[in-house]
Amino acid sequence: MILALDRKPPDAPVRAPRSADEDATRSERILRCRACEAAIASIDDRIEIAGAHAHTFVNPHGHVFEIGCFARADGCTTLGPASAFFSWFPGYAWRVAVCAGCRTHLGWSFGEAPDFWGLVLPSLV
Repeated sequence: MILALDRKPPDAPVRAPRSADEDATRSERILRCRACEAAIASIDDRIEIAGAHAHTFVNPHGHVFEIGCFARADGCTTLGPASAFFSWFPGYAWRVAVCAGCRTHLGWSFGEAPDFWGLVLPSLV
């Protein structure tokens, strides 16, 4: 059983608010895979789902994950079929997301296209 520590219903993706100073430096900041330093996502792609960018969830095995939501994660690829089983975001099927460079598990994609990505924040630098 997955325990959602954030129990807010998912909303449509909303970009996280930012200050003018942040806007000036964000376009230069890329999040990278901690394992191989491949470019994964831009800070500009941070979004809010269910009212927040960052969420903490527990999977069925008791592992705690702190994830951040992103509109894009061009440095990730997905593995396996989509599943709605124990989805942390009801209404969104998920797939495992890995670094396209080294195949390290970096999170999950949610939705068909995918609609958004939930990336494990401690796995990014």
